Amino acid sequence: MVESAYYHSPTMGLEAQCTVRVGKKGGSGKAHLEADSLVFRGSPRLEIPFESIREALVEGDTLVVRTTDQEARFDLGAEMAQRWLRSILEPKGLFEKLDLVPQSRVAVVDIHDGPFLSALRERSATMAEGRVPQGATVIFFGVEAREALRKIAILRARMPETGTLWVIRPKGSKAIAESDIFDALRGAGLVDTKVVAFSRTHTAHKAMIPMELRGKSIPRRPIVSLPPPLAPMPSAIERKSTPAPRAADKKATKTLSAKPGKKALPAKKKRRA
Repeated sequence: MVESAYYHSPTMGLEAQCTVRVGKKGGSGKAHLEADSLVFRGSPRLEIPFESIREALVEGDTLVVRTTDQEARFDLGAEMAQRWLRSILEPKGLFEKLDLVPQSRVAVVDIHDGPFLSALRERSATMAEGRVPQGATVIFFGVEAREALRKIAILRARMPETGTLWVIRPKGSKAIAESDIFDALRGAGLVDTKVVAFSRTHTAHKAMIPMELRGKSIPRRPIVSLPPPLAPMPSAIERKSTPAPRAADKKATKTLSAKPGKKALPAKKKRRA
């Protein structure tokens, strides 16, 4: 393996003297990592557009790039191979699209994109993974299904007034749609302000606290109280099971129901024999 010589050219991007192997062919030369393609000037001569790359990974000191019809292996050294991999998987300008600056205090929750996390560690002065410390100005939150959106209210409570929440969702997924993101953000008192392409497979939604809600508690949906239910009417069975009044009760009822002003006649005495 030829030891690679790495330097940054302002006009040509990243360059390295290295060896490359494509199938059974191999040779040495200079590799260039351009803005949208990977170029090797040597034998064999290569130019691989990023959009044609189906898989890219690092094996030891080697950057492996696979397209639909070939596999190219660049012996760059472990550190440089990782750098080039991040540049391929995360096109230049992603952090600019995400409005991320080196001074940002970043928190990452439920994101498992290795190259992105590696690049983010180099980019950010402070970075917390799996938690949101107090004062984090930018939160990256990954969701793969609607159920995960319940965490947005918790993340909202940890955001400073001018903080930013990026919700990263898969493109074209039936498990979660764009409308689900918008509904969850509004329900947590956030407003969506920007949508960008995070990668070939994911989309990023930017959300912030609107000016009219800053300094206020999270709005809650009103709870509508319902009137108490009416007492149920007795059923036919209950009416049948009611005991009939006794004879004494009937006599008392008749006496009470007599018309006022009339006296009851005394009973006739029996004649003596």
